Amino acid sequence: MGVPNQRKGTPPVRHPPCATLSRWRGPPHAVAGVCQTCPVTQNTAARRAAGEITVRERLTFAAGDVFAGGASSLIAVMYLIFLTDVIRLAPGLAGTAVLVAKLWDAVNDPLMGAISDRVRTRMGRRRPFILGGAVLLIPIMALLWLPFPVLDSQLGKMAWAMLSYIGYNTVQTVMAVPYASMSTEITTDYDERNKVNTTRLLFSTVASATVTLLGAWLFDQYRSGEIGLWPMYLAIVLGFGTVFMLVMLGVALFTRERAPIPPRAQRFEVRTFVAPLRTSSFRKLLGMYLSQALAFDIISATVLYYALYVVVGANSQVFLGIFIGVNVIAYPIVTWLVGRVSKHRVYMRLIPLALVGAAAVAVFPGDGPVPLVYVFAFMLAAGMAGAQLMCWVMFPDVLDDAELATGQRNAGSYSGLMTFTRGIASAIVIQALGLVLQFSGYVAPVTNEVPLQPDSAVLGIRLFMWIGITALLVLGWTIARRYPLTRTVALSNQAELDRRRGKVVSGEELA
Repeated sequence: MGVPNQRKGTPPVRHPPCATLSRWRGPPHAVAGVCQTCPVTQNTAARRAAGEITVRERLTFAAGDVFAGGASSLIAVMYLIFLTDVIRLAPGLAGTAVLVAKLWDAVNDPLMGAISDRVRTRMGRRRPFILGGAVLLIPIMALLWLPFPVLDSQLGKMAWAMLSYIGYNTVQTVMAVPYASMSTEITTDYDERNKVNTTRLLFSTVASATVTLLGAWLFDQYRSGEIGLWPMYLAIVLGFGTVFMLVMLGVALFTRERAPIPPRAQRFEVRTFVAPLRTSSFRKLLGMYLSQALAFDIISATVLYYALYVVVGANSQVFLGIFIGVNVIAYPIVTWLVGRVSKHRVYMRLIPLALVGAAAVAVFPGDGPVPLVYVFAFMLAAGMAGAQLMCWVMFPDVLDDAELATGQRNAGSYSGLMTFTRGIASAIVIQALGLVLQFSGYVAPVTNEVPLQPDSAVLGIRLFMWIGITALLVLGWTIARRYPLTRTVALSNQAELDRRRGKVVSGEELA
């Protein structure tokens, strides 16, 4: 059957592929986004409508985790010791500045999620915010890492650190919450979504590796006098900042959202902030996410202190390199397992090994053989690898579960609550470490030389690592045992959502 109104003897009209019909302005025989006479078959068009994306777009989107993973690693590894040993801010005040700044996230993260859920633009719901945040990133990083305090007093330094960190948190949230939400919306196909999120893991792992090692190396170079403050400052702001900005610009300009959204946004209400907590699977995922993330925050925040003051001759870059190397090795294994077993089992399987490693690292003798402490660090890293790599891969399954229960897919509210609770809890960890250092008699360096620490400070660092990591990993393992979304359940939820969406499309076609 020919195209309507086509003259006899003329070559057939070749329409654009169905994937580009949003820009097609031809005859009105393209129904419900599928051209009835296009050379692309209906079956292919249906697959594309369901969420099939190109490899280039998948890689471009996943590269956004260079910022998500790299920026958080930079803060976790360097910021507290930057405040205490470079700015010369008292540890207790440094921790307080970080905590107060993070309290802004009590409003900022959930609010950003709710706002992006309700926005309707030609670029979609998420990408306008990612674009705006990318433009502001380098200026706010320049203020955050300014190496000379604007005010000389301890309270003045604390106020500057707090205000600059509030600004940085705001810009980060404007990008991070919509980006996390897009991970559930860039495709609606279960297998494609797993590919997207496991590819994100690869970029996040490599970025965390690079940023962590380079950050620790920069600080060691500064401490040894090899580089000055300004070269370190410029490397952080213009080096890391430019890379972070470019990957987020790529997400904003070269990817798109595919999950169906209601044409009218819901009315904004305060209870929207806590609405995700009504979903049981989300509460459990949130607990698992916070447990592993905070355990690693403790490792990241203490490793420079541990290598400098606890085990003589230990190298912080080797410690961090072990964790990163293990995650890189674990990535293909985890990617293979995701398609075959329930994700919560990958999360919890090796946590007992991590508990043994954490205890061994914490009590390791200060003058013991350094290679042996690296072996124990490897045990800790291997035991945590599954937990570290799994949570954001599990997140889209929870969104499916929530959509089945509520009829809504407000990914921004869910991801906003996750980043908010992570931010607050991470700040509490840093504040707790600052207080431990303050009250255990930690001696801040006056010059670049490493001061001798009292036994009480060394003991405080050891106990903080051991108790904190152990308690958090045990909590995560316990919650994971009760996680309800097995692979069978997740696939069943996806099939039911596809069936419901199919009914909606059919109704529109009949109309």
